[in-house]
Amino acid sequence: MGFLLSCLLRLVLWGLLTAETSAINLLIGLALAVLLPHARGPRQPLAPLLRALWGALVAIPVSYGEALSLIRGGGDEERWLEQPASAPSQRLVIFLEVLAITLTPFTLVLGLSRVEGRPIYRIHQLRPRPSTPNPADTRRIEP
Repeated sequence: MGFLLSCLLRLVLWGLLTAETSAINLLIGLALAVLLPHARGPRQPLAPLLRALWGALVAIPVSYGEALSLIRGGGDEERWLEQPASAPSQRLVIFLEVLAITLTPFTLVLGLSRVEGRPIYRIHQLRPRPSTPNPADTRRIEP
């Protein structure tokens, strides 16, 4: 099952990189997916891998939406976030989570660090400001 998921992920990444769906291109991508070396080692749980794969696939349409809002322009709000890693022992899950976060134009993973023994991602995020201010959101917080 792991080999099949690995090949499928590689084929999806090939399709995203080349942006071409011709039969020859998909055959080349499939050949590369099968021939490139695969990870060997102890079996890892499948649930975190499937969650991370779903998150990476969901990030694709989200990235298009963010790209459109980036084209529209406007001011941006800058935020620094910390998000815990879901399966710190699985390198493929960490790769997929970083891919899902970084694929969108407004987010970037700056690193993976440990806080109280738990790995977390340090994330830099920009968010477009709303074009029309909402009167309920204009209250000022005094320090």
